[in-house]
Amino acid sequence: MFTMLAVEAWADPNGTILSGKFKVYVALAIGRLTTKGENKMPTPQQRTRDNLTARGYLVGTVEKKKRFPDKKKRQCKACGHVPMIEISSDLWEVFDIVAVRPIAPHDNWPDNMVRVRFPVFVQTTTRANHSTRRNKILASMEAKLVLLSGARILIQSWRQEAGIGSRWQCFDEWITLDMYDSAPHYPNTVAELVEIKRKAKRPDLPSGSTLPLVTENFDDLPF
Repeated sequence: MFTMLAVEAWADPNGTILSGKFKVYVALAIGRLTTKGENKMPTPQQRTRDNLTARGYLVGTVEKKKRFPDKKKRQCKACGHVPMIEISSDLWEVFDIVAVRPIAPHDNWPDNMVRVRFPVFVQTTTRANHSTRRNKILASMEAKLVLLSGARILIQSWRQEAGIGSRWQCFDEWITLDMYDSAPHYPNTVAELVEIKRKAKRPDLPSGSTLPLVTENFDDLPF
């Protein structure tokens, strides 16, 4: 248990400032931060990794870290150091985790049944952002191709059901192929996806048309 003085008011073990004038939740008083300021609260991705591992899945993170120069900060004149910004980039902009569930050799499977389980592509988030992540996946053409490959897509979101200090609960939603019925223009093959992206960068000209040519009078140029 930690005790912390803040604005001349003491925090109780539950993290609430004991003062009639203040109602402040102190993370240090409830053990969310160490004395060095290190955050001990697991992220939704860490919670999902632990949850799926406990359910027998082999879990791997597939998001990448990207670093860019911070345009709002200046380069150090002494050493030339350029401040950088680091952001996380999900796989195909929608997936954080890939999970596979092995089949033990002693499992009783019929001889005529193929011993296979397809991978699960996972997006993890907070409950407040669950619908936003669902819409993002349904807007992804790559996500539809993932389902067509036989793999599964899971959104797992987390929330403290009874408020601060209560137990974290997860909510699972499985994305299915029929959710893409309203987007019939989405590709069904990788070749179609590549063509769609090519046309987005370099649209085809109408048949028989050419790029307009502009005639310049070079005699009027000053050089």
